[in-house]
Amino acid sequence: MRTDLAERRRQARRERRARVERLAGTMAAPEVPLVWGAGWGARVTAAVWCVVVVVVADHPAEAGLAHPWPGPLVSSLVVGWICSWLTLWRITADRDGVYIRRLWSTRFLSWSTISRVEMRHDGQLEFFGPGKPGKEPMAGLFSPPWLSRVLRRSDGRGQAAADTLTAMVRHGRLRPTVQAERALIGSGFVRWAVVLAAGLYGAAAFLHR
Repeated sequence: MRTDLAERRRQARRERRARVERLAGTMAAPEVPLVWGAGWGARVTAAVWCVVVVVVADHPAEAGLAHPWPGPLVSSLVVGWICSWLTLWRITADRDGVYIRRLWSTRFLSWSTISRVEMRHDGQLEFFGPGKPGKEPMAGLFSPPWLSRVLRRSDGRGQAAADTLTAMVRHGRLRPTVQAERALIGSGFVRWAVVLAAGLYGAAAFLHR
């Protein structure tokens, strides 16, 4: 069984390499940076979740913004962080490398530090390089393959992004020809998470007073 599994993995790697090379043969160097971000599905999910949290929150009447209670406050912060991650993540590729927008900051990976990019089962992209195994940066939150199967709809954005970035890693001529501006790269979204958490807490306090 282990032999069969190893062979399937080798076959998958061969197919992946062939697919990336076919893609590279059809690509041209973009004249603008490439940007991947959250789709409408993630934004709708985050909005619905915020509404549900405000409506069903166990929020004591005396817990207001002037006198916050730890329980509701922590719940609001957690929801604010998750919803900000769902909606504000961003991956930007320019001539110098890849920028990964995260909670506290935006991380930069030069092309020379990336060997390939893989789509994970949880919808994130994993950037492999010459560093220590297990320390690979991850970014994005595309629709996971299993969710596409459950919903019976095809959403190959994540795999297409991984293939495109891998093709750019292997073929320098395919990388964007310009450098991304600061506004396009973005910064850490922690401030938006805090603002959203405060808004959720205040809305729940107003609704349940």
